[in-house]
Amino acid sequence: MSALLTLLAAPAGAVATTLIGVFAGSAVSRRTQDRHWGREQLASACACVLRESSGLLVSLSEAELARPSSLPQGVVHRTTIDWRPWNEALNMVNLVADKDIAEAAHVLDEQIWRLHTKVKRGLTPEENWFILRSRVELAQNSFIVTARRRLSPAGGSLQRFSGRPAPDDPIWTS
Repeated sequence: MSALLTLLAAPAGAVATTLIGVFAGSAVSRRTQDRHWGREQLASACACVLRESSGLLVSLSEAELARPSSLPQGVVHRTTIDWRPWNEALNMVNLVADKDIAEAAHVLDEQIWRLHTKVKRGLTPEENWFILRSRVELAQNSFIVTARRRLSPAGGSLQRFSGRPAPDDPIWTS
């Protein structure tokens, strides 16, 4: 009987070792796939926030240009902006992002709210569209920096966020 046990011990040990290896490998693989999926979801949500916030800037600019000149400044004029895509993008970031990225998205959202409120009531002669827009763009840039820290730690910070010349560049007056 002891010879039989000795004969079966080696294959039984090999089977047990193999099963332990399979389960350990499966757990590691599962964790890696979960991390990869989470990173893809985060990158997608961040890209959506940037796409929708840029679209809102265009829509707000169009709303300001379309404001009837007969309507006095201070009188609220309804805009026809579709806020659903922006709210979906913001909610997706709230769902998948860490606290810093979500907070940067909320700062961007606040700047969009402030600009929208000014556009609805009409800009005063003292208010400059480029300056008002730049507040939203600064919040976008801050969001990019925060997201890059999480998504691309080796990427470093950016010196510029677009190639558009500054508002005081002579290109705008030529």
